[in-house]
Parts: sequence; structure tokens; C-alpha cells
Amino acid sequence: MVAEAGADAIGLNFVGGPRRIDLAQAEAILSVLPPFVVPVALVTLSGPAAGEINEQVAKLLATRWISCVQVYGEVTSKAIARLVWEGYRPIVPVPVRDVCFAAARPVGVGPAGERGAAAVLLDTHEADKLGGTGRTFVWSWVAQARALGQLQGWPPIILAGGLTPDNVAQAIREAAPYAVDVSSGVESAPGRKDPEKVRRFVEEARRARSDAGT
Repeated sequence: MVAEAGADAIGLNFVGGPRRIDLAQAEAILSVLPPFVVPVALVTLSGPAAGEINEQVAKLLATRWISCVQVYGEVTSKAIARLVWEGYRPIVPVPVRDVCFAAARPVGVGPAGERGAAAVLLDTHEADKLGGTGRTFVWSWVAQARALGQLQGWPPIILAGGLTPDNVAQAIREAAPYAVDVSSGVESAPGRKDPEKVRRFVEEARRARSDAGT
């Protein structure tokens, strides 16, 4: 349904919460996913080595040639480097607390030209949650950080946190992200996506990008 609405990517949540799926559900989703729609696996890094993906999940990702992984848990520069060496494209969440969120480089974002995170995902900071807060932050903070040169050398930015069909266009105009991420903002209940909200969200996001000429 999400693919038919025109989304460029979908998320497969292996981390937790009401949207977590098991391997069988992931297989069922992937078996009907159209080509050119990118599956992104949300995974927890743990283990004795430099932050590893669960063995069974890693096997599924390899079998299905899934390289984009949004990482949680033991996320270190060493873990990100290991994932890149193994052929993954890590997406590193960055909690946004205030206007100074970009004062320090995120984990996995090194000097220009150094292979690391494929993207960073900006989400509203909430102490007791890994992500999926359903709360917005001040989008103009991204534009301010960009104007100050603090985002120089960063990989593409994915904007998350409280986005809905009603505010995504404004968020794109203010923050100018590479992509936007949504979950609770297009649901009728936790974990249950609403087809009409999904359709409207995609339409509003694409219209905003088109209006901006990007």
C-alpha cells in the first residue's frame, strides 16, 4: 500500500515497539515489494564485536540484498566502519535537542571523502525513546546549521519527528532535507498505517519538493 502511494522507501522495523515485525512478516512484505522501492531495515547493533546485526536478521538482509540499515544500540564509529566494509549503507539517527544539534559531528560522519554513514536521520530527542517520538523540533534549526557551515561534509539528511500530511510541506520548505521519514503521523492506530494519510503525505512531500525546484 505504501509503495502504491508513491513512497521511495519502506521501513522494516526489527528494533521494537508496536511496529516491530518478525522475519516471517519481513519475508511476506519483501515478496510483494515492487522493484525500485528501497527497503530500509531498522536494526539493533550489539554483540562482542564492533556492534553486530543479529545473525538471523543479517542472513535475511544478505539473502534479499538489503543494504540500507538504520542503526540503534551500540552505534560507534568502529561499528559503522565495519558495516560499510561489509557492504551496508548505514543510516545514523541523530537526536535533536536544541539549535546546537550540529555543533559536533555524528557518529560515523568523518572528514569529507571518508566512507561512513550513508545518511543521518534527524529526530526529536526524547530521553526514554530510541526514535519514533511523534514530536517535531524546530525545523529552521537545520537551515541555521547549514548557513553556519556546520553541516559541511555531512551525508544526506533525512528529516523525521512528528511529521504528518498537514505539516510535511512546511518542514521540507524550512529544513530542505534530502528525504522525510514518517510513521505515527500516517497511522489510524499505533502500528496500523492509514491509506489515505499515507497517500496525502506522499503527495504533499512531492509537491513541496517540486515547488522548491529540488
